[in-house]
Amino acid sequence: MQRPKILVACQDRSSRLRLAETFRFRYQTVAVEDGWLALHLVNTTAFEAMVIAERLDSLSGLDVAYSVRQSQRNATVPIMLVARAITPRIREMVEHGVVDRCVDETAETGAFLFEFNSMCGAYAERAWKDLDADVNRVLKSARGAYSSVFDFDTPDVPLDGAVLKAVADEVVGAVRNGRITAVMQALQTHDDYTFVHSLSVSAVLAFFGNQIGIREGDLCVMAQAGFAHDFGKRVMPHAVLYKPGPLDTAQMVVIRRHAAAAGQILRCSRGIPAEVINVAERHHEHLDGTGYPNGLAGTQIDDLSLVAAIGDVFSALVDNRCYKPGYAPEEAIRMLGDMAGPHLEPNLVKKFAEVMHDTGFASWVAPPRLASGD
Repeated sequence: MQRPKILVACQDRSSRLRLAETFRFRYQTVAVEDGWLALHLVNTTAFEAMVIAERLDSLSGLDVAYSVRQSQRNATVPIMLVARAITPRIREMVEHGVVDRCVDETAETGAFLFEFNSMCGAYAERAWKDLDADVNRVLKSARGAYSSVFDFDTPDVPLDGAVLKAVADEVVGAVRNGRITAVMQALQTHDDYTFVHSLSVSAVLAFFGNQIGIREGDLCVMAQAGFAHDFGKRVMPHAVLYKPGPLDTAQMVVIRRHAAAAGQILRCSRGIPAEVINVAERHHEHLDGTGYPNGLAGTQIDDLSLVAAIGDVFSALVDNRCYKPGYAPEEAIRMLGDMAGPHLEPNLVKKFAEVMHDTGFASWVAPPRLASGD
C-alpha cells in the first residue's frame, strides 16, 4: 500500500527537511516553499493532510489555507497552520474551520506531532458515524474513556472504574459477536497511536482469552487490563512520547516511569480490579528479572501480566509509529518467539502464536503495510 501524501508548505528549508523526516514512516511528504506552487498542488493532487506555514514565498500561508477550503480536491482535508503568533485573524480561521489547528513555529517536534495526530484523529472519528452500530459503539466508548484519562497530566487524578469496565464489556461483546475485526479495521485510520495501541491490546487480550476458553467475567478483566496498561503515559512529556527517533538514555529513564505512573492512577481510582493494576505495573517486567519498574522475575509475575506483556509487545511491533514502520504480523510473531524464555513466558508465547496464526487475527491487528519508497 502506498503511503498517503501530505503537503508541507514552508519557507524555511531546515523546517521542511525536519518535517519530512518526522513523517517519513507514515506519509509521502510533498514539500514546497512557494505559496502559488502549493496552490497548484492543492488543485492537482489529493492529500491526506496539510501543514502550511504562515510565511511562504509569493503568497501567505493564510491565503493558501483559504484557497484550499474552496478547492474541489482537498476542501475537507485537515490543515495545520504553523504561525509566528496566534493572532485574532488566525483564531477566527480556527473558529470557522479554515484551519483545524495552529501551532507556534518554535514548537518542538513532540508538541507538534501531538497536535497533528490529534487533528487527524478527530477527522478519523467523524467517519465512525458511518460504521455499523456495534462497531461505532465500541470505538466511541473507548475514545471517550481514553480522553477522560488523558485530559490530565498528573498521576493523582482518578478515573471512573465503571467507565473502564464499560469499554471492556464493549470489547468483549465485539469479540463474542465477531465484530472485533471490523473494530480493528476502523481503528487503523486513527492517528493517536497511544489510543490505538491501548484499544488494540485490549482487543488482542480479549480475543486470545476467548480462544483459549476464558470465561466472560475474566475476559472483561483481561480487556480492562489491556486498555488501561499504558494510562501512565499521560504523565509523559510530548517531547519523549512523540519523539520521531530513538530515545536517549535520559529519555529512556523518563519513559520507563509510565508503568509505575499507571499503577498510581489506577490505585487512586475506585472500582479497578487488582489484576488490572498488576498488569499496568508489571507489563514490562521480564521473566529473567531484567524488566522494569521493579525487576520482578519468574513466579513474582502473575499470569495475566505475562499474557499482557505478549499482547503489548505484539501490538507495538506491528504498529506504525513516528519512529519506525510496523513489522509484518508473521515477522512480529517470529520476534515474539525470539523473546520467549528470558523476557516472555515460552508456553504462553507458543499458544499466542498459534491462536494469532490459526485464526488470522494477527492481520487485523496490524495496520496496512506502507510502501517504503516515494
